[in-house]
Amino acid sequence: MKYLSILAFVLHLAISSAEYFSSTSSLEQLLRTEVILLSELQNYVNEIKEHAEILQSEIDAIKAEHLSASDSIEGYLNNPVNAFRLIKRLHSDWETFESNVENEASRINYLEAIAGHRENLSYPTREDFVGTALALTRLQQTYQLDVAELASGMLNGVKYGAPMSWQDCFVLGQHLYQLRDYNSTVPWLQQSMQLLAQQNYAEESASLDFMEAVVSYHQAMGDYQNALNLVNHVLSVQPEQRLHLLETRFQLEQLITDGVKRGLMHEVIRSPGDYHASREYQLYQQVCREELTPTPSVQRELRCRLLGRSTYLPYKLEELHLDPYVVQVHGVISTKDTIELQNLARPALQRSQVYTLGGSDPTSANFRTSKGSSFPYEMHPAMQRLKQHMSFISQLDMNSAELLQIANYGIGGHYEPHMDSFDESHDYTSDVDSTNRLATGIVYLSDVEAGGGTAFPFLPLLVTPERGSLLFWYNLHASGDQDYRTKHAGCPVLHGSKWIANVWIRLKNQDLVRPCNLERNHEISLPYKDYN
Repeated sequence: MKYLSILAFVLHLAISSAEYFSSTSSLEQLLRTEVILLSELQNYVNEIKEHAEILQSEIDAIKAEHLSASDSIEGYLNNPVNAFRLIKRLHSDWETFESNVENEASRINYLEAIAGHRENLSYPTREDFVGTALALTRLQQTYQLDVAELASGMLNGVKYGAPMSWQDCFVLGQHLYQLRDYNSTVPWLQQSMQLLAQQNYAEESASLDFMEAVVSYHQAMGDYQNALNLVNHVLSVQPEQRLHLLETRFQLEQLITDGVKRGLMHEVIRSPGDYHASREYQLYQQVCREELTPTPSVQRELRCRLLGRSTYLPYKLEELHLDPYVVQVHGVISTKDTIELQNLARPALQRSQVYTLGGSDPTSANFRTSKGSSFPYEMHPAMQRLKQHMSFISQLDMNSAELLQIANYGIGGHYEPHMDSFDESHDYTSDVDSTNRLATGIVYLSDVEAGGGTAFPFLPLLVTPERGSLLFWYNLHASGDQDYRTKHAGCPVLHGSKWIANVWIRLKNQDLVRPCNLERNHEISLPYKDYN
């Protein structure tokens, strides 16, 4: 039953307050919490071990007495010393043993220490737990990962960490079930039961009882084949004790034979306006997987060149797309500055927010999981240097730039396809900058081991994060209209920590550098406005 107790503990933790899942930087606090809790638990184990060793020595001594008595019980008891010792033990020693067990303080000390830590340490909330569950599902779906490989610690064929236990897989499946994501629930429950069947206690009644309980999940979802597989497994281990499952097996076989399609999986149908079922979203996922790339004819026109500076080595500029114009400039800021900017942002990180359609007040949203904070460029020399680099490379007036935003992406951190520029419904009355976002610069402050690229679904283009480099593009046509082809996204971070600095430059005061066309030239991007 020990493993079921562990499961109960995991479930308790899941529903135990800051937000941690949306930033890998925040997760460091949780790791420090677990280090302290582990130390307290080790202290408790050491104390009870010491207490157990004392009791064991008493047990061994009494057993030795009994062993000597076994040769001749009568002779042993005829010895007045032995008789006294026996009576003395039963009269007083056993009372002492009971009192020692009753008053053993290790358990109370441990619980009091843990209660004290709960007031001061960082603990995840239910929102964090749900966020991590959704992140794993997002990674699985975006990169088409095999659940068995993901559970084994493999990400895209690379072993990154320890495998998940059957309890881990079950709890994840259970929460996806509660979130009504039944298609994702099925493979995680299936993986959980496969791992449970491999344990040395798999054929114990408690394990089989648990498998029976999981059968009901599959039945309710309409996943009759997996339900039948579990029933057959349980019956193969305990055929006589589980006769009640014969009727369940017959019903499942009949449903499968008749091709019945009912249950929760078949009742929950995505609404016509569900963005995750759209063509655009599928394009985005394909670009993240690098299944879609620019055509050879587009790539043939691209060039790399040096962008000169009088006092420093020239910038290395790589053209990624010509229309719309997208470039990546390598080695813009130093590794030292990237680390400095990360460290400056860490204490101020808050859940990233987005502008709602037609609104001026930003808010947090599930389609953007990261933490960020904004800073004036004058705050630190590293920020001032970044501003100077942006000014030289873009030739735009950085006095019209918004505050520098530094962001860190969390577990499976992503930002679904979006426009940086505002549509015609945007309310500028409370917007101090008063004009649209002409250009965007993303400065990558870290490398990312896997995933986390910047995707342009309509180009189609995927840009890999490279520490110190700058990704730059224009959000608007020369006419000032939105260029819908620049819709972009942050692909989920598969492994690693993604840090970026966002630079948004407004249209105000840019007319000398990038004058507006007298005629509108936005027609080329209109097909992408309402792509779905």
